[in-house]
Amino acid sequence: MEILKAENWSLKSLLSLKGVTAMIFTASAVAGVATVGVSSSIASSDKIVSGVRFEGKELKGLNTVAAENFFKKEADKKIHALTFTYGDKTFEVKPEDIALTPQTKKAVDEAESFGRGGGTWTNLRDQIRCAMGGREVKLTATYNEDSLRQKVNEMAAQINTQPANAYCNLLADGTIERFPGVIGKKLDTEKVVESLKDGLISLNLPSGNIELQPEETQPFITTEDVANIDAIIGSYSTNYYPGSRGDNIWIAANALCDKIVRPGWTFSFNDTVGERTYEAGYQNAGVIVNGQADVGVGGGVCQVSSTLYNAVLLAGLTPTERTPHYFKSTYIGAGRDATVADGLIDFKFRNDLPHNVYLLAFASGSTLSVYILGTRADLNGASISIEREGSDMSPSVYRVYTKDGQVIKDEYLHTDTYHTAKS
Repeated sequence: MEILKAENWSLKSLLSLKGVTAMIFTASAVAGVATVGVSSSIASSDKIVSGVRFEGKELKGLNTVAAENFFKKEADKKIHALTFTYGDKTFEVKPEDIALTPQTKKAVDEAESFGRGGGTWTNLRDQIRCAMGGREVKLTATYNEDSLRQKVNEMAAQINTQPANAYCNLLADGTIERFPGVIGKKLDTEKVVESLKDGLISLNLPSGNIELQPEETQPFITTEDVANIDAIIGSYSTNYYPGSRGDNIWIAANALCDKIVRPGWTFSFNDTVGERTYEAGYQNAGVIVNGQADVGVGGGVCQVSSTLYNAVLLAGLTPTERTPHYFKSTYIGAGRDATVADGLIDFKFRNDLPHNVYLLAFASGSTLSVYILGTRADLNGASISIEREGSDMSPSVYRVYTKDGQVIKDEYLHTDTYHTAKS
């Protein structure tokens, strides 16, 4: 009997457990159907699902129209004019100038896409993930890059500056005027345009002024280069007759003017003046070719190199390459000339003084003058003169330094030999 009771109890218990399981299964099935129904309902509506955010702001429940209004307001907060500055200059680029347009519809479509577009179970899975982990929507914009480039180019036109050399001017009373150099400025417009790209697309526009930073180019002769120039340390003048020869002298003198020679530099007359050609404006005038008087383009330029040579000697500079004429010159003393010829004969000197020297050359009327400006203290109070020994046909030339009436240095320079012109 007791065994029978036990069997009856087990059977009842088993029937009872099956019932509970069936009830649980039934309840779960009902819940699943309900959940799937809710998911399908959400997926078919025009409201944004839970967990979708824009910059931390919940978008849940917004329909298409409300979402469009939301993103339009957010875009209005972000879009403003761009202000650029450089020195005392200010430039403004308005949103309409570059057709800056927020992509609000794209943002709305992205917000509404979460939890939609797939199958029922896929939508359910995405909605759960979105609700639990959140999804961030981006608001981007488009703009006209060519219009932006044009605006930046307009800024550059007001900023860009060509470098200009500092220079010296000599007044009639011997006073030296110094004028500062101009640092060149060039705005890299493509760099500016590229630097704005990400901010414009993401609507993360700079809130403050955008400082433009053009590249700077120092002039060849800077303000500092002429800062210590305070005196004429050497000068020399010669006379010429106007005409084609005088025109050639003027061209060459003009090429010498406003040149600087820094300490340790060697100055080349030919490299500085350039080739004497018709294209450069030179004319035919008297020259000496192979010991014979002739006519050639650039005749008269040797007078410029010879005048420069004497100014160099009197300034205490160091001649490094110098050649006398075949015949003694009529415009300058024997032993004090320096002939030149394109590609063949050059006149060169080196600046061994502590500071820069600055060349000025003027040809006006019938007078050619070369001035070498420098720092008075570089000569230590000495005066320089040129002396000659020997005949006009074979002169020896010396440079003599004197101070307080005493000779402190007597420098032998050269002995020349001139030829006699054949009759």
